[in-house]
Amino acid sequence: MASQAKRRGGGQRKTATWRAVVLVILGLLACISPCADAAVLGIDFGTEWFTVALANPGRPLDLVLNRDANRQTPSVVTVIGLERTFGSNAVAIAPRLPVNTFMAVRNLLGVQYDSEVAAAYRQQFPNKMIKDPATGAVAFEYGTATNETLTVQEIVAMQLRYAQQLVKENEGLLVKDAVFTVPSFFDRTQRQAMLDAATLAGFRTMALVNDGSAVALNYAMSGTFSKPETHLFYDMGAGKTVATIASISARSSSKYPKSKKATVINVHAFASDKTLGGQEVDFIMRDLLVDKFAASSSESASDLRGNARAMNRLLKEAKRVKTILSVNTEAVASVEGLHNGIDFRTSVSRVDLEKATAHLLSRVRTPIDSALRAANMTIGDIDSILLVGGGTRAPFVHKEIALAFGAEKISRNINAEEACVMGAVFKGATLSSHFRVRDMRLRDAMEHAVRATYSTEAKSLLGGPKQETVYLIPEFGAVGARRMIRDFRSSDLAIKFEAKTSGTSEQWHELALTNIGGVSGASAKLKSKNIVSDKPEVKVVTQTNELGFFEVVKAEASFNVTNPGYAQYIEDLAAWEKESAAAEAEAKAENETESETQTQTNGEGAKQKSKSKKSLRSRPTPHPEIITEVVQLDINVEYRDLAKLGDEAMKKSRSLLKRMDDDDKARFAHHDAINQLETLIYHLRDIVEDEDIVTMTTEDERETLSEAVSQAAEWLESSAESSGVGLIESKVKALKEIEKPIVHRRTQAAKRPDHISSLRAIVAQAEGLVAIYRREYTADEIAPAADVLRELEATLDSTTSWLDEMISKQDALAAHADPVLTTADMDSKAVAIELSLAKVVAKKIRKAKAQSTTAAADMNADNGEGASEILEDDSDYINEDSEHTAANNNGHDEL
Repeated sequence: MASQAKRRGGGQRKTATWRAVVLVILGLLACISPCADAAVLGIDFGTEWFTVALANPGRPLDLVLNRDANRQTPSVVTVIGLERTFGSNAVAIAPRLPVNTFMAVRNLLGVQYDSEVAAAYRQQFPNKMIKDPATGAVAFEYGTATNETLTVQEIVAMQLRYAQQLVKENEGLLVKDAVFTVPSFFDRTQRQAMLDAATLAGFRTMALVNDGSAVALNYAMSGTFSKPETHLFYDMGAGKTVATIASISARSSSKYPKSKKATVINVHAFASDKTLGGQEVDFIMRDLLVDKFAASSSESASDLRGNARAMNRLLKEAKRVKTILSVNTEAVASVEGLHNGIDFRTSVSRVDLEKATAHLLSRVRTPIDSALRAANMTIGDIDSILLVGGGTRAPFVHKEIALAFGAEKISRNINAEEACVMGAVFKGATLSSHFRVRDMRLRDAMEHAVRATYSTEAKSLLGGPKQETVYLIPEFGAVGARRMIRDFRSSDLAIKFEAKTSGTSEQWHELALTNIGGVSGASAKLKSKNIVSDKPEVKVVTQTNELGFFEVVKAEASFNVTNPGYAQYIEDLAAWEKESAAAEAEAKAENETESETQTQTNGEGAKQKSKSKKSLRSRPTPHPEIITEVVQLDINVEYRDLAKLGDEAMKKSRSLLKRMDDDDKARFAHHDAINQLETLIYHLRDIVEDEDIVTMTTEDERETLSEAVSQAAEWLESSAESSGVGLIESKVKALKEIEKPIVHRRTQAAKRPDHISSLRAIVAQAEGLVAIYRREYTADEIAPAADVLRELEATLDSTTSWLDEMISKQDALAAHADPVLTTADMDSKAVAIELSLAKVVAKKIRKAKAQSTTAAADMNADNGEGASEILEDDSDYINEDSEHTAANNNGHDEL
């Protein structure tokens, strides 16, 4: 029996070991939490939709789904007071709240109220646009009691923060680092407005990437390029059309071994039509439906256009019909009670739409022609035209491009809706130190060329000062490139930087005015006083950063001065030459010694000579006579037309958004509390008539519960919406208090049999172990543990008696009575046994020394040590069972 117990003990030891390993692994996994600091987002915020992609270490790049489990979210928000509604929900309520619903605001970023873009927006949308008195930019009234207004940056920031919230809901990460796509034609003011919106939303903007460049990067991600390729990416979105020409090639990489090559994406040029897009087709379709409604009713088209709600509903229907006509030749438009209670229903054909959009055909190919001209290319230089964006699904777009450039040039080997955001998130991964990605280098292009103009100093022999112009950045120059202005002078200078939009014939306009100071006093800051030339070389360094902004980085004055160490070098060199001459003379004298030369071998003679030369120190390292010493200069830059939000404006916007966020949280908490109360009411209504509940409750208890549920339901219907969260939660708590004893009885009845069986099994196992001790060990061997062993036996006896007594009492009770034998009480008894058993094990009872006979030794081995192992292993088993029992007790009772 002892040998069997020993084998069982060995198996339990293995089980305990594996259990420990599993617990360690689970513990490590529990410690691993998603790293928000390492994750990066790519966000493509478009006119009609926005998409979000996530890069998280250890996972593939992928899009983040919204609350509707869709990969795209409408760029729409409805604002009523402090309450906001986003995405598809905002689209749904837009017909009822057209003035408070903001659509297609992306292209209003950085736009002045008096611009053509703002005027076109006012014509198409019913929002109350106003002119910001401080900046002249676009702003909106949104009907609050305090007459507050919303800036475009605030409206965009709300939606970007909503995108951030979607990531948190889906991935459990609050990600702040992001790369945003922007239209290639966005100027500095528009890019700054986008940057301000992202900052208001709580993002750290890593880069602003031109959308066409992001698409080209995404295309290059999916392939290898044995030879250079040049493609034109034609992107027609909802509010704009951009043609981007980019070449893709593989080059040897210094970052990786020679066997690996870097993929280089070089953007040559781009051109755009800022208003041609799917949205313009939507407006044309809406106008077509307006005319059909006027023709089929007594209402005039002007009356219908004056009804904001009707026009918003008609726009929604126009989008639906347009989508149907992209794959069908005919569709039916239908809007109930469109205007003055009149239902509208009509048939629209693809031919109708093509006639209405015929004037757009000539504009379809214009961006392609302009981009080819700007890149100094022909269509023959292009390997393919890749169509991107939802607008390219319109049949007339594909048809017009095919007629102009050939159907064989057109390719759809790219995801039209997701290519842009996937390129952006990959760009973010390349900029982050947390990712190791394929070596892909995007040379994005600037939207403007830059030149600098300044006055040189007067020269005594060659005349007075003259205007110097330096062309720093060419058209479509590379983002991230550094350029330098150099001039020898001893006085301060002012530099005027000018810009011209790439690919256009527009005039140069002022970009920035920079004053470089401290040139005349720079020599006083030199460490060396031996100046070779009084006129330093003034260097002004400029660059374009990852945000697409031109900036003046630094200015410095470089002086040629005498090297302080040069005199010491000359002196040291003269000393070395003397030492060298002396060494040569010594070596020559040694070689001429007759006795040594005759008796030693040639090899030893060589040794002697080399030894003499070896004692000579190395020749002093040359020092230049003239060195350059640099002094940093003062820079004062005034950037023109850069409407960056000031500290006060930023503070005010953040305060407004925080109030809205707080209101959202309070409103969501209110809705959650109501939902909890409503769910509990339905649940209690269902269980009142449950057969198990009837047997475990009295009729009075059921009546009390039914009455409480009815009262709660009435209150929910009449008062919950106007009540605070605390009051609603108190109603929930009151119902749960009534439910609690019923739940307790039911739960105890369900769990009691298993707990009784478990406790009896624990007692039986412990009694078996005690029996082994009593049988296999002598009184002297047990003596150190006699007290704790008697305590364990007493605990087992009292537990058995208590359990038998309580089972009898419990069986005598009615089913609706509160239980006297609970799982918690049984868990406490199991824990008491475990503690007593632990005291016994801690004494480490051992067999006395082996007897003189072999048989006695064998008995010692099998019975003594085996018993000890059994005790330890079975105590593990009891501990495990007790843990299981305690875990059951930690759960909460519920129906």
